[in-house]
Amino acid sequence: MQPETRRFLVLGRVGDNSLHRSWIADRTVARNWDLQLNAYAKDVSRCQDGDLPPVFDYGTKWDSIARHFRANPDLLDRYEYVMLPDDDLLMAAGDINRLFDIAVEHDLTMAQPAMTIESYLSHAVVLRMPGFRLRYATFLESMACCIKSSYLRTLLPMFERHFTGWGTDLIWAMLMRAPAYRAAIVDAVPMTHTRPLYSGPIYDTFAEGKVDPHEEVRSLMACFENHPRGMHVYGGYLNDGRRVGAFEARIRNAVGLFNIAGRSKLPWNTARLGCAMLLRAFTRMGYQPEQLRAVAGSEMAVLGIGAPPRHPGQDRRAAGGPVSLAGVAEKHLTGGMSA
Repeated sequence: MQPETRRFLVLGRVGDNSLHRSWIADRTVARNWDLQLNAYAKDVSRCQDGDLPPVFDYGTKWDSIARHFRANPDLLDRYEYVMLPDDDLLMAAGDINRLFDIAVEHDLTMAQPAMTIESYLSHAVVLRMPGFRLRYATFLESMACCIKSSYLRTLLPMFERHFTGWGTDLIWAMLMRAPAYRAAIVDAVPMTHTRPLYSGPIYDTFAEGKVDPHEEVRSLMACFENHPRGMHVYGGYLNDGRRVGAFEARIRNAVGLFNIAGRSKLPWNTARLGCAMLLRAFTRMGYQPEQLRAVAGSEMAVLGIGAPPRHPGQDRRAAGGPVSLAGVAEKHLTGGMSA
């Protein structure tokens, strides 16, 4: 019998070598979340330790998650937030508790734990920054995002059509109405990504299905006309509870990146992001994210995702997209960093 007061759900996409047992290893912690496993494991015995019955789905992460909630829509009514972690993450039960608590406390629509310095990573912006409780950001990685259930419901059509997940993390923190201060990297909650990049079984699935995830990035980016270019940190809270604006947050973040660059698994990119943040502390002081506007006639416009185009009557290109977005997509594809 599980407590009826658990407000949150962790839906883990897990395989035969999953690390999800680390999430529930500390039995002394009273969890505020239920665990359900959406499994692609061949050994079903490895996926029987959740609080809810496991679901076995041998697709990719995002189309499997979309099917999971289409088949069980009551989950999005029952739980306030859902966390969607990969199975190669080391996390502690108490830390996951704290992620949900902080999301509620700060009325976040999206949140993610910060990555420890030992982690394999694609983007240094998600590295854990000393001194911060959380940083408001335009980019949250798809690896372990926590999403308000009402907002997750609106994203499912995108997951169904862009099931590699590539590119969704470049836009999903800015698809909600009034996105400023609604998405954050939570430095108070650490996680460690243990698997080298591009080495998971999902990449075999892409190859077998002849799916080009790079093309999915381009396709998604082409659907929006006002992406800010780059991954912005524009405010946050320090460990002492003091709120800081964009200038101080970027200066502190830049210094933190310089201090840890040599120990990062991406030292050059980490240092380069620090330089970019330092520059933008002075050049983009007033920046706040706005809801992304869908290009008229694009796939996302048809789905009603994002804001309507500024000039709906104008004929804009849906294929290829505005030239100004090319740099953003290319940085994502190459693992490049930007502030």
